[in-house]
Amino acid sequence: MVLAHAGAARVAYNWALARVKAVMDQRAAERTYGVPDDQLTPTVSWSLPALRKAWNTAKADVAPWWAECSKEAFNTGLDALARGLNNWADSRTGRRAGRPAGFPRLKARRRTTPSVRFTTGAIRVAPDRKHVVLPRLGRLKLHESARKLARRVEAGTDASRGVVHR
Repeated sequence: MVLAHAGAARVAYNWALARVKAVMDQRAAERTYGVPDDQLTPTVSWSLPALRKAWNTAKADVAPWWAECSKEAFNTGLDALARGLNNWADSRTGRRAGRPAGFPRLKARRRTTPSVRFTTGAIRVAPDRKHVVLPRLGRLKLHESARKLARRVEAGTDASRGVVHR
């Protein structure tokens, strides 16, 4: 079930990236034909709220199984894409220090590490600190201690920084 959530994040990421790339390519093609800037295809916002809104309107067609996964899974993929596109844009304009960031690439099923991030909902750590309870997934046994996560949950700080890997 965790892999299904990680796959959902990958699907949302790839769908949104293909959508953004298609509009960018269309605008570039229109420019080569001499279309004035005010008549180009409208741009697509790649902020997280805009990507989430677009995903929510298209998710029934793109992923008919979307109700089986937590909304956090799809949000994980869209957030990763929004960050990647912002890093790429900032790198091109000089607002980002360090090595130039490349344009985000599609996530392949076999080549990427499956991961999903839970940022909202009831996250509980069992007293033995070997189990965690996540929304839609239920109780999961961990291979390592969740001591740091338990401290964050008890303190009410940002416990959502933990990423669940396969």
